[in-house]
Amino acid sequence: MRFSSAVDSLTKENQFLRFSVKSLTFTSLILALTVIFLHDRSPVVVERSSRGLEIVKMSELIRSENDLELALRLMIKARFDSESISSEVFLSNRQLELKNLEQKEMKSRGLVQNIVFRKAQVSKEEAIVEFDRILSIGEIRSALKTTVKVAFEETEPNELNPYGLKLALAVPLEKKEEKK
Repeated sequence: MRFSSAVDSLTKENQFLRFSVKSLTFTSLILALTVIFLHDRSPVVVERSSRGLEIVKMSELIRSENDLELALRLMIKARFDSESISSEVFLSNRQLELKNLEQKEMKSRGLVQNIVFRKAQVSKEEAIVEFDRILSIGEIRSALKTTVKVAFEETEPNELNPYGLKLALAVPLEKKEEKK
């Protein structure tokens, strides 16, 4: 092998390596710019349907008044109803403890409690909820009008709790009687 052919092969190899480094640097720069510009965009969701594949746009989670009222119905039912199932989905740990203590005491007396939701006035972080507590011992029933100030906390929405809200506080409101 001659010296000039060895230098030629080294020169060609160096040119190839320079070209590779330049193209990889350019590709890395393009990918970095793409990440910078697209990092906060919502993902594209492709959903399979009967019509084939469809691109579904993601929407922001905005709770309407109706959603809050439905969530309040479920939270109040989970807190005060004796026959509610999976209360831990809608109640904070403290409210779950209070419910368990209350239900244990009621069960020892033979009482069963159901609720009838009436209305709710919703503000930003709390609500005033009116409902009827129906207490029953066997066939004897008694309805009590109840007004409760409710505070809720946000959690991650899931299948069982699509609203992403849990009951954090339920304080009964006493109506002041007017003196005549």
